[in-house]
Amino acid sequence: MTRSIQAYFHTENETEDVRIKLQKYNIDQLEIGALPEPLHKKVPLLIPLASASGEETGTAGGSYAGGSLPSSGSAAGAFVGFRSIDQLEHDSNHDGVDDRELLYSLSLKVSELDYNEAVKVIRSNGGHVAI
Repeated sequence: MTRSIQAYFHTENETEDVRIKLQKYNIDQLEIGALPEPLHKKVPLLIPLASASGEETGTAGGSYAGGSLPSSGSAAGAFVGFRSIDQLEHDSNHDGVDDRELLYSLSLKVSELDYNEAVKVIRSNGGHVAI
């Protein structure tokens, strides 16, 4: 049995990146398209998953440009924090939500077994999944 997923992205590059990452799952009828107009803000969506950059091994909530911040001690470098500079640039009112419009869609059918993992891949790579 398959389930449908409809996701939205800010850029074509984000959409294509997720399409490539989803290739390892049992997917059917995958389509990408530009929306004729930006998605209305009132459409209910699962927002992207927030994550600290860097690897998940021993981080203390942030990362440096060259790797993870150790949980003890100090390290030299440019601390980025929980959000990347690019994310901060797209949040003009500092409410934690990307202010850019959603302009691209990705729709697909995925096997029931892969559904949760596919949604996780989409959300952890900047996608907004329709509820």
